[in-house]
Amino acid sequence: MREVYTAIGLLTLPKELAQEKVDAEIKGIKLFKQIIDSSKKWKINDAMSRNPIIYCKVGELTIRLNPLSTIRNAYLINNFHFVLKINNCRVCVIAKSNENGIAVIDSMISFLLLGDAGWPIESTPATMEDVSIEQQLVNRYSQIDIDRENRKLSFTASDKKELFNALSEIEKGNSWQGLAALMRLARTKYVCSAWTTNRVVNEFKPYVDTCNEQQIAEYIESPFESTDLIFLEKMLLISNV
Repeated sequence: MREVYTAIGLLTLPKELAQEKVDAEIKGIKLFKQIIDSSKKWKINDAMSRNPIIYCKVGELTIRLNPLSTIRNAYLINNFHFVLKINNCRVCVIAKSNENGIAVIDSMISFLLLGDAGWPIESTPATMEDVSIEQQLVNRYSQIDIDRENRKLSFTASDKKELFNALSEIEKGNSWQGLAALMRLARTKYVCSAWTTNRVVNEFKPYVDTCNEQQIAEYIESPFESTDLIFLEKMLLISNV
């Protein structure tokens, strides 16, 4: 084994590894560090020189990546999985092979850029769908002027996927379908999670407010369930205060 100095810490590699591969990793890590330094999302905890942790927060999710351990595992045990956790749970994301001159760090550079781009659903690994959805919901909170840093969402990952799909329908012009989906989830939280009416109203109002008054009025005239009116009418009263 041998240790080499990189821009983010000490990297352990097989002694017999070709120098060109070592140089490729060192060069890539330098770019990796530059991206972190210029990023508004990513930060580095380099208190442990052999195991620096790169991390960022997306709403209620904290993503932690150990790049040097990922590179070590690739060369020492042929394991190309990222050493990656989201809220302390391991997540499966695989780096590209180091064949054809591709450095292992290159995949993690792409990972950082993906985060800086806002975790677009079409490009984010399927195993990180929750992150994409969380980011989309955070973006919408920002648009409707809610303090997303202090407000804790009260929804599970499954709930958030339903919220995202509902909001997508509204954005596509299908306001009735979107509101029906929002109200279906609202009823579920009221019945199955024992939420009070006031809590349902307070939690769902920001999403319902993405519709204009006419769209809400049209849904009220022909709701999917008549009980939806209990929540919607209370939300409208708040809007009119």
